Amino acid sequence: MHPPADVAAAARALADEALARAGILLEEAHDAAACRSVSEVLGRVWGRTGAEMLDPALLVALTHAGNPVTLALREDEPVGAAMGFCGPPGTPFHSHIVGLLPEAAGRGAGRAIKLAQRAWCLECGIDAMTWTFDPLVRRNAHFNIRTLGARPAEYLPSLYGEMRDAINAGQDSDRMLVRWDLTRTPPERGGAVEVDGAHAIADEGDVPSAYARPSGDGPALLATPTDIEALRRTDPEAARRWRSETRAAFTDLLATGWGVDGFTDAGQYVLRRADQPTEGTP
Repeated sequence: MHPPADVAAAARALADEALARAGILLEEAHDAAACRSVSEVLGRVWGRTGAEMLDPALLVALTHAGNPVTLALREDEPVGAAMGFCGPPGTPFHSHIVGLLPEAAGRGAGRAIKLAQRAWCLECGIDAMTWTFDPLVRRNAHFNIRTLGARPAEYLPSLYGEMRDAINAGQDSDRMLVRWDLTRTPPERGGAVEVDGAHAIADEGDVPSAYARPSGDGPALLATPTDIEALRRTDPEAARRWRSETRAAFTDLLATGWGVDGFTDAGQYVLRRADQPTEGTP
């Protein structure tokens, strides 16, 4: 069903306000030079020195086919980029990559870009968006679930195979697929969120406890490391343990009727069974 015009208009106004507050200008990359700039800035974000993050020729083809390939500018300098593509009619838009240089972070820049993607989708009659993220990166889980209101839908082990960029090298590329209902207004910034529940995985000083399936009726809590990217550099074995334990937990729980329903201030996923109440869900 095509989203109402007033929903799309409100989404565009919200996105424009967020972009202005963040000091970000978005430009569609319509030619080879602009697509090279997109590839170059994403390579810098992911530490791909001397290597392209995405083939500029592929980006040209995607934008020529009507998909949004976007360069983020601050004071006329490229500071980030975003790219996604559409599937068959009636399916969600897939946001493949959004990246910002460290100096461009803050002021809500990431949120502003996602809101702009949301507005574009609603203007095109698309009412849902998907993307993947590393479920061990705590700030991304908080951003996707708490800031945007997206909901994890599927756990995908080693989705991209071996990755060689500076952020992901040496670790399995497990990803969580999230789905964002674009017809719902993104949540307002809220206060602290804590949830009582059984610990499926606990954080034992940046080392995970062994996964234990919850046996009670309440929610399950699944911890994440404080900073998985730093841990990969300082203690790769501990980082691999986090991956193996959370993989075991997510694949088991999502296959047995549990769903991710929130994310706490302490960096824990909140999971509930479909028959559990969701009052107070973050």
